[in-house]
Amino acid sequence: MKRSLLSSILVLSLVVLSATEIFSQWIPQTSGITTRLRNIKAVNDNVLWACGNSGVVLKTTDGGTTWAAVTSPNAGSTMYTIDAFDATTAWVTGTVGGSADVSIWKTTDGGTSWTSQYNNPTGFGDGLRMFDANNGVYFGDPDPVGSNDWEILTTSNGGTNWNRVPVGNYPPADGAAGEVGVACNLFTLGNSAWFTSYTSAGTTDFVYKSTNQGLNWTRSSFPAILGGSSFVSFADQNNGLIVCLDNTTATTSDGGTNWTTSSLAGVGFRSIVNVPTYGAYVTVGSSGVSNYTKDGGATWIPLTTGTTQTLYWVATSGNYCWAVGNSGTILKLDGVVLPVELTSFTAVSQNQQVTLNWSTATEINNNGFEIQRSTANSEFITVGFVRGNGTTTNQSEYSYVDKNVSAGNYSYRLKQIDFNGVFEYSDAIEVEVLNLDSYVLNQNYPNPFNPSTKIAYVLKEKTNVKLLVMNALGEEVAVLVNQSQEQGYHQLDFNASNLPSGIYFYSLQTDNFSETKKMLLMK
Repeated sequence: MKRSLLSSILVLSLVVLSATEIFSQWIPQTSGITTRLRNIKAVNDNVLWACGNSGVVLKTTDGGTTWAAVTSPNAGSTMYTIDAFDATTAWVTGTVGGSADVSIWKTTDGGTSWTSQYNNPTGFGDGLRMFDANNGVYFGDPDPVGSNDWEILTTSNGGTNWNRVPVGNYPPADGAAGEVGVACNLFTLGNSAWFTSYTSAGTTDFVYKSTNQGLNWTRSSFPAILGGSSFVSFADQNNGLIVCLDNTTATTSDGGTNWTTSSLAGVGFRSIVNVPTYGAYVTVGSSGVSNYTKDGGATWIPLTTGTTQTLYWVATSGNYCWAVGNSGTILKLDGVVLPVELTSFTAVSQNQQVTLNWSTATEINNNGFEIQRSTANSEFITVGFVRGNGTTTNQSEYSYVDKNVSAGNYSYRLKQIDFNGVFEYSDAIEVEVLNLDSYVLNQNYPNPFNPSTKIAYVLKEKTNVKLLVMNALGEEVAVLVNQSQEQGYHQLDFNASNLPSGIYFYSLQTDNFSETKKMLLMK
């Protein structure tokens, strides 16, 4: 929208500039243990469960401020997966010594006591997830070892009974290639479930999918670059992302039927979670590495974890992410820090120059702003640069003056640049620079107004000036200017706080020019 005003002011409110939102860094939590933690389940922002080696099960009910070890179902087991619906009810799976003899346990009293729901002395349990308090699915490595028969169980009564899914309901594993499942990696969304596997040959990873709570399964595949564990998460029923220990990534837009692979070096992915609140996937991996992506894996942004411990799992509670790993490591990603957030952007033309003013509410990694200008049907060119404030949660004010601008209509925009080179453009604002070859009285802005408005005018030459304000009866109510003024652009503020609402007129009178315009005061 263009205003043919001496003072052309256009405001853009709450314009997000940064191309990729930047999250706050991971915050360490005090677990009270040094045992390896393998899995974490966030019931909500306050209630979380975690499990790991030596039968360890932890719980917090105060958002991670304090973590307490609850009674272990079996101190000799490595606990690979935990799921829960509240602070009292949880399920955990484990294998003796991390090799075999898998069990499923359930607690209904917050971890004080556990009930054994299932045991397979020769099995290895990879993952368990509950769709609701009654219906759940479990999967484990092919049993017996080296066979083609996955161990897939379902329950419809909270685990009181776990029933093995018939062999004909899922594609067989490749026993000859040593196909096995990935520990902890079972993802559910709605009534759908996905888990991944890999072969000892290290050339192909497989993705298994069920759309009916684990009763029937289909399989797809993607080439792993080096082979090894892979981890899957979905944003919805169609769009999902896989990350692998060998740095492979794979995306799907059809629910997992087809996958497109790429690679990100040096990350050693071990877990991924989609976070709808952030509009992003967050990953963790070897040596404390963490990354996130907001474009489905096309661009990855590193996060600082403050640790070199391997991180085995990441989960979300909605407003936060949580990660666990070696040596009792628990981390919390404390929500999203807003990116460079532009709260206003204005342009004022005066005396053959344009003054740009803008403000930000918050900034993260903001190196600065390129000021770019264009005319009709021309490309934007950079006319200046203003240094940013890096990272701050305080409001920041900026200004830039574009001098010696010829008469005409111009568009301005800001190119905000992060320290890592990532950039994004603001919307463009328009301003008109007027010639000094005529007298001009501009419409006041804003109009209607309460209680102040700006009145601007152009003087062709030095002259005596009288600027009056009159009411609807033509009675003079204010004299704003009554003196000689130089050629050029002039602007002033008219405050009508002492006047009642209504129609008013303002009149510019010089030695060779006179013009009157109407304005409306609305209180």
